[in-house]
Amino acid sequence: MESLEELSEEEAPKETKTSSSLPRKLTVKEILATKTQNYFAQTKKTKKTLMQVAFTIGLGSIWRFPYLCHRNGGGNFILMYFFMLLLFGIPLLYMEMIMGHWLRMDNIRVWKQLVPWLGGIGYASILVCILISLYNSIIITWSISYLGNSFDNSLPWNQCPLVKTINVTDLSCLQTVSHQYFWYHTTLSASGHIEEGVESLVVHLTLGIFAAWCLLFLIMITGLKTPMPMLIFTVFLPYILLFCFLIRGLFLEGATASLRHMVTTEFSSWASLDLWRQAGGHVLYSLGLGMGITISFSSYKVGEDNYIQVASLVALVNLVTSLLATSIIFIVLGFWTSTSGHSCVEKSILKLKNLIKRGMLPQDAKPPEDMLYLTTLDYLDWISKLPQYLQYQVIHFSPSCSIKMQKEKNSISTFRRYPKLLSVLICLGGFLGSLVFTSHAGSYIMSLFDDYLIPLTLVIIVTFQNVALACIYGARRVREEIFSDLGRLLWSFFIVLWCYVTLPGLLALTTIYFMQLYQMVPPYYIAWNSSMSQEVKQPYLQSTLGWVTFLSILTLLPIPVHPLYHWWYLQDHIASDPLEKLQPKKMPSVPPKPLQWPKHHLGKSQEKNSESSSKQLSLLLGRGLNLNLPPWQCSLPLSRSSQSSSWLSLPVITSLTSSFSRRSVSLPISRQVSPASVAVDNSELHTETKEDRSRMRTLFSNW
Repeated sequence: MESLEELSEEEAPKETKTSSSLPRKLTVKEILATKTQNYFAQTKKTKKTLMQVAFTIGLGSIWRFPYLCHRNGGGNFILMYFFMLLLFGIPLLYMEMIMGHWLRMDNIRVWKQLVPWLGGIGYASILVCILISLYNSIIITWSISYLGNSFDNSLPWNQCPLVKTINVTDLSCLQTVSHQYFWYHTTLSASGHIEEGVESLVVHLTLGIFAAWCLLFLIMITGLKTPMPMLIFTVFLPYILLFCFLIRGLFLEGATASLRHMVTTEFSSWASLDLWRQAGGHVLYSLGLGMGITISFSSYKVGEDNYIQVASLVALVNLVTSLLATSIIFIVLGFWTSTSGHSCVEKSILKLKNLIKRGMLPQDAKPPEDMLYLTTLDYLDWISKLPQYLQYQVIHFSPSCSIKMQKEKNSISTFRRYPKLLSVLICLGGFLGSLVFTSHAGSYIMSLFDDYLIPLTLVIIVTFQNVALACIYGARRVREEIFSDLGRLLWSFFIVLWCYVTLPGLLALTTIYFMQLYQMVPPYYIAWNSSMSQEVKQPYLQSTLGWVTFLSILTLLPIPVHPLYHWWYLQDHIASDPLEKLQPKKMPSVPPKPLQWPKHHLGKSQEKNSESSSKQLSLLLGRGLNLNLPPWQCSLPLSRSSQSSSWLSLPVITSLTSSFSRRSVSLPISRQVSPASVAVDNSELHTETKEDRSRMRTLFSNW
């Protein structure tokens, strides 16, 4: 619905024409009112653009992109992502923006309006957003956990934890970096593989996820609004922090080598289907495609926007943010690698010698002279042979680095009346659904969602969107009607991309996802081996992959269910209509009254009349076209794309009204039927006699 402010702008009184041909000179009051109106319109446009930009600065750019880039060898993934961002991301983002701006609807009603039998796309998008919210909540919980631990005087991830009893197994902290030990042992209490530890929950993670959903509940019930200064601060604060981290990281050891490795590209890796799968899935995830958020943003009427520039700006901000965060991550990982292994042993021995000189450690804690010429495992063996009280002191004073050399190197490896009740149910359901991520195997389940389930469903949903627009409704028809309604001609290059580039690419990407998920060799995930204190690769079991299939089908179920529901409802409604057999063949004649269909005009002065006439005609259709005609003698032929929406040609007006009432009745009906195709056949209309009336009363009373 349009806001009162928008209606007041449209219904503003127009200037009366004077008898003189010269234009009337504007008063100072009118000039100030015009400038004020332009200022507020520009402010709304800027705020909407900032909100779209702020949506891209999220976990997809700051957390997910660096993770995938590190996993796929740095420059290979960056170049692949940039390539798919140009050919897929920007055209599809522009498609969703222009759909919302053209139809002025939310994501659910857009697809019901364009292709009614694919109206379930919007509901599938909602289910995907629910799944994303569930596993994003555990990431927020991890952040809350680290935030709470950061107030300690000595950061717990900077050194190995203090223990009372020392034995050989406690040396596992020295086999890895202390912050990795803190992550798997203290924060996650991670199990050995995904099938372990699902029954029990980690207490502090459960409390953290409860706090996250409570915070969301408070925001929902209070209706937290973001003023313009706060929105600007929210958008630019992450960049200030990221630039500070980058400047500090450039002074760390190994920073130059890390950045060089990040941009190194091996074109032979482009033959990997897994690289294409991950890059394509992340393009959709990072831009929010298939989630319906972009369509909802664009549906707000805040003036005319150049959506090609907006889509390019959003994609550029997304890319810059991702590269900035990835540079910081690679610098930190490079510093970790450069201080691990043999160099870490040297640092440990030097520190022990200094502590012995200062009298803080006894002479028994002095390592052998030839220790630097031995392997790192010999250093661990020497520590394990020390007395327990010396083991405690050596572990406590050991530097925060990995003594054991890393082996793997590819890379730097009722609701309207009670609105608060809806918020309660949403947050309570979200909390209960998120509990699975607080189990000992929760991080592995989250990786399964992030790597396979969410990207697969997003790719399928966006594929259906592209098919509905480009093939069924017709991309050329969209171009013509947008020009007719908005006076804006879409760039023909995007029409070519939607039909011949993005659609085949999405179909190929969907095929790759299924091939990777159901290949002979099952995909793997990274798990924690507590006995070795190392990350290891574990294959997914078929039962685990079966859950991915089940949840994918459940998420996409509204797409096939929606047309089946309407078909079943239509058949049941027609079969239960008793008037079809009781209506007489002779009906009273009425003078023909042609229906006046609205014509599209490019000028803004005619836009109001066109919309009002369309809405009046839509109301007539919703009330059954009160023209004193029997239901079966009024039909609406289809428009020029009748083969795409043939289910609108219904034989009975009752089913027609039911279908129109469930779609957007208030929209211009010219997008659903041809303006010149409605005619009323009056050849069978006759005068109604008293006998006919009495016969009809008798039949209805007997029935």
